[in-house]
Amino acid sequence: MVDNERELSSVPLPATLIYATALTCGVMAAIGLQVYLNRAGYDLVSLWQNLSSAHALQLRTAGPWWAIAGVAFIVSGLTAAALSRLPLPWRRLRLLRWAAGAVIVFLLADLGHSSAGTVRVDAGANAFASLGALAVAALMGLCGAYFTARR
Repeated sequence: MVDNERELSSVPLPATLIYATALTCGVMAAIGLQVYLNRAGYDLVSLWQNLSSAHALQLRTAGPWWAIAGVAFIVSGLTAAALSRLPLPWRRLRLLRWAAGAVIVFLLADLGHSSAGTVRVDAGANAFASLGALAVAALMGLCGAYFTARR
């Protein structure tokens, strides 16, 4: 008699699936942080406009960019490490995984609800800055997944 659980847990995930999932999770976390920072008053475009003034703080200008890159790196690294090290199927800690998923959904709903009524005057510059932050997050997410995935 063959044990099906033992066969399923010994099959590793393909590396492309691990990298794609980790990159997606890292970029989504960075987008969520960007929305939160925008709501908190750290708009990426207005910070760069204040850079030329004599009273601007350099950390206030570069801090959100570093935070977005750091969150993408850490989240994608954790996701790649978990996917490459924990065998499938994940039957243990099922209640904890559902609770964590519910918390993530509620956090994303809060972010989306709070930023729904914002109107942008300079939409082109904000779109360009958001795409730049997305590119930085994708690059850092890929680096985080590459460094932590088990080969």
